[in-house]
Amino acid sequence: MFARAQLALRQLLFPNGLLVICVLAALWFVPRGSAYPAGARWVSIGILLATSLLAARLHSLRAFLSALSLLGLLLWLILGAAGPGALRCAVELLVIDVAVIAILVDDAFFDWLAITWWSAFLLVQWATFVALVRWTPALIQAISNRTVETSFGSFGVLELIISACALLLLIKFFFKADAVGAGMFWVVIALVLRRPAAAELYVALAGAALAVSIIERSHWIAYHDELTGLPGRRAFNEALAGVGRFYSVAVVDVDHFKNFNDTFGHDTGDQVLRNVAGHLARVSKGRGFRCGGEEFAIVYDGLPVEDAAVEAEKVRRSIEEDVFVARGPARSARKRTERRFKAKMSRRKKAVETNVTVSIGVAAAQSDTHDAQDVVKAADKALYSAKELGRNRVEIHSAASHAKRARATRD
Repeated sequence: MFARAQLALRQLLFPNGLLVICVLAALWFVPRGSAYPAGARWVSIGILLATSLLAARLHSLRAFLSALSLLGLLLWLILGAAGPGALRCAVELLVIDVAVIAILVDDAFFDWLAITWWSAFLLVQWATFVALVRWTPALIQAISNRTVETSFGSFGVLELIISACALLLLIKFFFKADAVGAGMFWVVIALVLRRPAAAELYVALAGAALAVSIIERSHWIAYHDELTGLPGRRAFNEALAGVGRFYSVAVVDVDHFKNFNDTFGHDTGDQVLRNVAGHLARVSKGRGFRCGGEEFAIVYDGLPVEDAAVEAEKVRRSIEEDVFVARGPARSARKRTERRFKAKMSRRKKAVETNVTVSIGVAAAQSDTHDAQDVVKAADKALYSAKELGRNRVEIHSAASHAKRARATRD
C-alpha cells in the first residue's frame, strides 16, 4: 500500500505538477499592476487548440472534454461582458465542469457523440452565464462575495466549492491513479487566480498541464500492460539494456493457464493474470514485467543467480498460498457459442476456491557473456525444465545441468 501511494504521489507531482507549481510561483512574484505580454491571448488559444488535437489523436476523451471547457472559459474572457465577481464565478463553472468530467467520464473509449453533447452543454452554459452577467450583475456579485461563517472563521462559498472539487479529484486519483487524472487536478490548481489581469495566462497554464498529462498517458500505454498495470515488453527490453554487468532474470509462467480459460472463461483468466501481476508488482529486490500472454519476467539487477532464485521462490510461494476464487464462465463477457469443452464448463457455474501456481526459470549473466537475449533464453530453458519436472517450482539454469537433462531426454 505504501509503495502504491508513493508511486501515485510521484505521478501526481511529476512532471505536470512541477510545471504548474513553478509557473504559479513565478506569477506570484510578479509585481501587481505589471503589464503582461500582448500575445498571451494567442498563446493561450494555440495551447488549447494543440491540447485538443493531441487529446483527439491520442484518444483521451476526458482530456478532450476538459480542453473544450477551458476553451469555453477563454472565449468568455475574450468576448464575454465582464462584471463585478464575474471572473470568479466563471472560473467556478470551469472547475465544476472539470470535476464532473473526471468523475463521470471514462477514458476507455473516444466517443464523438459524447463530445457533441458536451459541446452543446457548454454552449448553453456559457450563453446562460453571459445573460446573467449582463442582466443580473447584482446576483453574480452577491454569489461571488457570499461567505459562510464557521468555527474556523469566514470562508467564501466559491472557494469552498473549488476546494471540494480539488479534493474529489485528488481522492479519485489516489483510488485510480492515472496521468490524465493528475493533469485535471492541476488544471483546477492552476485556475486559482492570484492575478485576475493575467487570467488568460492561467488558462494557458491549465492547458499546458493537460497537454503534458496526455503525453504522459500515451507514454504509460506504450510501456505498460493495460490488463495488469505491470511494465510491458518494451519496458522489459529497456530494463535489460540498462542493467549493470551482473544481473539475473527470472521468467515466470502461469501453470495450466489454458485450463483456467477453458473451464472458467476468459474473464477468470484475466483475473488470474491480474492476481499474479499483483504479486510481481510487490517484489522487493527486482522489478516485474508482463512479457505477453501468461508469461512474466523479473529483472534482478546486481543480484547473483542463487539470491535471485531465493527471491523467485518467495514469489512462487506467495502466489501458491494466495487463495483464488474462480467465479465461473457465467461472468465472462466473451463467452462464445463455439467454445470447446462445453460440458466441462457447465460443471463450473458456482464460485470455486482454487490455487494459482507458477513455474519459474532463473538465469544470470555469466563471466563470459552478458548479452541480455542469451540470459533470457537461458532463463527460458530453466523454465522448460521446471515445467518438465512437474511445474510449481523454481529452476536455475546452468550449462552442466542443461546438458545432463538433454542427455537424459535422448536416452
